[in-house]
Amino acid sequence: MQNSETAGFELMSDEELVRCYNGGVQDAFGELSVRYIFVIRSEAGKFYNMGIETDDLYQEGLVALHSAVKSYSDDGRASFRTYAGVCIRNRLLSAVRAANNNKNFINNVTVSIYDEPVEIPAPMTEPERIVVADEELNDVIRTAKRKLSELEFNVLSLYIDGNSYEDIAKLLGLSVKVCDNAMQRVRRKLKDLRK
Repeated sequence: MQNSETAGFELMSDEELVRCYNGGVQDAFGELSVRYIFVIRSEAGKFYNMGIETDDLYQEGLVALHSAVKSYSDDGRASFRTYAGVCIRNRLLSAVRAANNNKNFINNVTVSIYDEPVEIPAPMTEPERIVVADEELNDVIRTAKRKLSELEFNVLSLYIDGNSYEDIAKLLGLSVKVCDNAMQRVRRKLKDLRK
């Protein structure tokens, strides 16, 4: 049963729902969760049997969706769908890596045979990992937005979301060649950042 406040949610765009939620309408996140559960499950399926339970991956995906809602900037550079997809994918990848690192923690610790005390670092807790992953993702997005043109950022976002050059060209109303050239510039710029 819907109340009058939530009755129109299904007619709203993702970006409108994000604005509603950030404006204090908590139920807007529920509608976004319903819309993105397929994306979360699809991305989680890519990591099946890789050291973390499927239900945990779903939870990580929902946390990533919430983080995307809180940090999304509706400046026209990327749709919320593209942004959320990247956030979800990166969060799941980080969760799988962290789970596997924690399993191998004992194997990776070496103890000196000398009489000197050895300090063994504690593994990061879940909240610490969440904060670090969110900060890393936000840094990457901020850097990409700063270094890339609007066209390059849009092409990159759509490409990361799994679209082919043909799909990107249709979505942006460009030729495939323009999209390919934009991605070549993106690769060069991002490669220069790693140096």
